[in-house]
Amino acid sequence: MMGRKKDSNVSAGQKLLKMYHILLSDNKPHYQSDLAEILNCSAQTVIRLAEQIELSFPECFCSGKEKNRRWYSLQINHKNTLGLNYQELRYLSLCRELSKPFIPPEIGERIDQTLLHLSMLLLELDTREHFATSTPIAFFTKGKIDYSEKVNIIEDLLKCIENKTFCHIHYIANGNQQGKNHYFVPRKLIAMNHALYVYGAISNNVATELKHSTCLAIHRIQKLDFINQKVAISIADPIENKTMFGLPEHEPRTFSIQFAKSAAGYIKERIWSDEQKIEEIENGEIILTITTSSERELNAWVRGFGEQAKMITS
Repeated sequence: MMGRKKDSNVSAGQKLLKMYHILLSDNKPHYQSDLAEILNCSAQTVIRLAEQIELSFPECFCSGKEKNRRWYSLQINHKNTLGLNYQELRYLSLCRELSKPFIPPEIGERIDQTLLHLSMLLLELDTREHFATSTPIAFFTKGKIDYSEKVNIIEDLLKCIENKTFCHIHYIANGNQQGKNHYFVPRKLIAMNHALYVYGAISNNVATELKHSTCLAIHRIQKLDFINQKVAISIADPIENKTMFGLPEHEPRTFSIQFAKSAAGYIKERIWSDEQKIEEIENGEIILTITTSSERELNAWVRGFGEQAKMITS
């Protein structure tokens, strides 16, 4: 009887990878004869491949005989089926810290427990104490808004955005304690200066007519009634895939600001808008040309520099 022919179109490395994948797919024994059939190779080749896998994973590799049939398996105690690694988990933890000002404590604790659970699934060693207590990054705020009572409103806004529906809100603007009622079509949630905003448009009561786009502070929404009805209007998104200075209030406009030498370093270190330009002028001063959808906010920002900055075009 002739021996099994070697498949010349498949390299030894490819056979090794394929056998490793087969053994890794589950913890059951895989018989030598079956592996030879699948890999289209001889029993001796399977033995050599098994030896290489055993050298690489001695703590996981298992072999034995059952009714004179040789079998192999990989008993992997820790198998990453989560689709992420430890570095990515660290970035998720960083995102958790960044979002802390907007998340009620009880939800934050649930997220922390989930991150801890993921770390235990990812890592073979017990990092419970390390992961729970190690906080190498700290974030400081200038005034914090408590969103504990706004969780349902945030969830309803997200539901409107996902389902392309609208809502009826009672909103208290700054300086108007009586507030106003609006039919509102949410488009996107925005985080800025440790506060949450929702960008969208005021509409009529059936969301067929757009009155004007606006950006509302979520903590000033006192009541929200979800309306399960599809909107018939589209809202332009001025911030889609862009970094732009300030909250969107109008169509993008371009301005130039001159900064003194004492403020130039601070300005040059940061990206204020995707469409920005910094020009060096005499005496170490610079001119920042920037695009914004909030002229009012830009003017307030420039005034905050005092004599170190002045608007030269508007």
